[in-house]
Amino acid sequence: MNIKKLGETKVTTVLMIINIAVFAIMTLTGGSESIENLVRFGAMVKPLFHQGEWWRVFTASFIHIGFFHILFNMYFLYNIGPLFERLYGSINFLIIYILAGLMGNLFTYAFGEANTVSAGASTSLYGMFGLAIGLMINYKDDEILRGLGASFISIIAINIVYSLLAPGIGIQGHMGGFLAGVLLAGIFPVVNRQLPRTTVFISIAALLILAFLFVRIGNNSLGVG
Repeated sequence: MNIKKLGETKVTTVLMIINIAVFAIMTLTGGSESIENLVRFGAMVKPLFHQGEWWRVFTASFIHIGFFHILFNMYFLYNIGPLFERLYGSINFLIIYILAGLMGNLFTYAFGEANTVSAGASTSLYGMFGLAIGLMINYKDDEILRGLGASFISIIAINIVYSLLAPGIGIQGHMGGFLAGVLLAGIFPVVNRQLPRTTVFISIAALLILAFLFVRIGNNSLGVG
């Protein structure tokens, strides 16, 4: 592990520490694979979200189901987090990370099964993949940034195939996080760059409209309108 890399990207380091700490506490207080414990710590559950436990769209992104779940997610965060934190700046990176997680969990609320318990940082991590595509869209004239975004295409494809084929994977959260990342790339510019105001306005509007629609669709799926 490159400690120096983590030391230079404090937000990524803090996010990893929080995820690992939550996992350790869960493991010691009932287990990270216990449905009861997952619900108690704030995993995403559609009926509970509808009943007013809105914080679950936030907390679910810091909870992991089993050792390999957190191992893989922290491995990806360790490898891609510092890159995007440097690219967007620590504060914007944190905002993007959180918003991608929120949108991923709202997508799950809209299209997931009613009684499914979902959790994981992958909603936010897929947001990073969405940012990569956003680089290609928003910086077409910048060969370096466009190439950086394109370098993620094969990784994204592999992860999408894995999400579709592996049992128990919450593909809805991944899709929502990815979509959010694409839109967020049109809201937050790369460090020392600017985005057209029209792009920012359209991206913000699209993000808000989608969030509203996800909530409405989720409500309808529960039969509550």
